[in-house]
Amino acid sequence: MTQRHLPTRPGMQPEDWRDWAASAETIGGPARFDRAFLQCWAGTSAKMRQPALDHHLIVLHRGGPKRVKRIAGSRCHIVDVPLNAFTTIESGSIYRWDTEGPIAFAHLFVAPERFADVVSQAFDRDPASVGLAETVGQSDRHVAALFDLLIASRYDPDWAAVADDYLDALLLRLAATSASGGVFRTSGRITLTPRTIARVREFIDAHLQERISLDDLARVAGYSRYHFVRAFRQASGVPPYTYLLQMRIRAAAAMLRESDRPIAQIARDTGFATHAQFSTRFRETIGVTPAIFRGRADAGNAATASPFDTPAVRSPERAGRYNAG
Repeated sequence: MTQRHLPTRPGMQPEDWRDWAASAETIGGPARFDRAFLQCWAGTSAKMRQPALDHHLIVLHRGGPKRVKRIAGSRCHIVDVPLNAFTTIESGSIYRWDTEGPIAFAHLFVAPERFADVVSQAFDRDPASVGLAETVGQSDRHVAALFDLLIASRYDPDWAAVADDYLDALLLRLAATSASGGVFRTSGRITLTPRTIARVREFIDAHLQERISLDDLARVAGYSRYHFVRAFRQASGVPPYTYLLQMRIRAAAAMLRESDRPIAQIARDTGFATHAQFSTRFRETIGVTPAIFRGRADAGNAATASPFDTPAVRSPERAGRYNAG
């Protein structure tokens, strides 16, 4: 993390930077979330002119090892880049790139304000002092794993909540491992009361059919997204998006037991985009498909009919007060 004044968002919007990718294969996306979006590519030109962008750019190098040249004026920086290494480019920077080797990568575009908000809250810094430190071909297994989680979760019914949590963790990892980051001090502790958790749960119950983001839940709790995630994890034992998924599955299980609604309708009523997606998540959580669960419930199998008698998450009544550390 560099210490300097935030840029005033000069440059081209990432969506308009596509000339270099005219013949490329788009691998899903773009997947959009709060002030950021993710796009995966393969088969782009080996030579690329990168204009000044109004977003920070974080690149995950996929496909295999390669040699990358970053050219700025008369300066040329050459790096042998291993698989799943990352490159960071601050908004406003202009480079030419030349790649020797397999060309496949994920682009994560992040608004400078999003990066500054997350880092300043986590490390008690003035947002105006936060910038993105640039690097080429750096290896970090945590960054690679978080990138992979972002990519894999693109089709999750709670993408907004899942992605925001992963992205915040990724941005904090980049800041904490930056060579120019200095000594960081995390911000103070906060608590979530049982009443606050109950309020969050009531909001989820009332909006099960909708996509729910971390920002939605944080507003209900009355905290910033970053502080809410930390405090909620401490108070409930799981991240907010896991709690949200478990509540969706809990509601679906009750509908399967107590109604004759078609399974596809139950999937929609509990916020899942498709029947297949619902079945996969239900089986991962309960251990059987919705159809088998319903059949066993109809046959009077009490163990299957009550999968949440001992829930994985603490109920609001049992949550108590916990410090977010």
